[in-house]
Amino acid sequence: MRSEMNQNGTAARNVRSPHTANSSHNTTISVLLKNAWVKRGISMISLLYAFYICILSYRSLLYEVVITKPVTFCIYLTFISLCALAAMLYTRHQIATKIASFIILPALLPIVIMCLGSWEMIIPLAICGLVIFFASGANEGTKTLLGTIYVLFYILTALAYFIFTTYLTSSAVKTTVESGVSPTGSYRYEVVDTNDSINGSTTVYLEPNDKDIVRSSVTYKAKGYDRALCVKRPLTDVKIEWKESDLYINGERWFTPDQAKKGKWFEKDLFSRLFS
Repeated sequence: MRSEMNQNGTAARNVRSPHTANSSHNTTISVLLKNAWVKRGISMISLLYAFYICILSYRSLLYEVVITKPVTFCIYLTFISLCALAAMLYTRHQIATKIASFIILPALLPIVIMCLGSWEMIIPLAICGLVIFFASGANEGTKTLLGTIYVLFYILTALAYFIFTTYLTSSAVKTTVESGVSPTGSYRYEVVDTNDSINGSTTVYLEPNDKDIVRSSVTYKAKGYDRALCVKRPLTDVKIEWKESDLYINGERWFTPDQAKKGKWFEKDLFSRLFS
């Protein structure tokens, strides 16, 4: 009789053992996730995300952002932002996450201003930035103060940009009538017709073609390197011809790579690229 009871008890313990193992496994994961050093390590993701936002802002200032595949780019940014947001919400009380939550919103400003209309880029980043700013474990008074400063900063910057682009830029209408790349692929040109109050002009612009940052769904086109190679008044038809890397306009040679190298045509500093 006792032998049968012992066997039944052993069988019962064997049946319960998987549940016991699962419970032990879950307890281990729970303890691991609550570990302070684990949270500190994961909070580094928030700083990496803030750094990524800063890189995008830098590129939006110094490059023209051309989104070649809007849906793909939006999915990519959404995935990156969701992963970062999950990590930041989990570590919202860590100092690294608090710092990142204060960096992201002001770092987004150049993207919002320079890429206005590219909502597939702005919306995922803005939603992530706003959520983590309000959900972070920072002091409520600090968030209120910084939030007010950020709103004023956005308004004043947008107003200044609007005034600059509306009233301080030329009212002449520019139209690109021709563009192309040299046979070697090293340079690209544009022929631009400008309609103004003095019968207009035709300008040939030249710039290097190897300074862009090309990704699968977006291209960051370098700004500030273009040079007005030839200006003709009034509006004139021009014939562009390449002989290797030498550029001829209406049969006359106007550009050689050696000429550009000696004259440092395409060497730009940060200031000239920013305000070109």
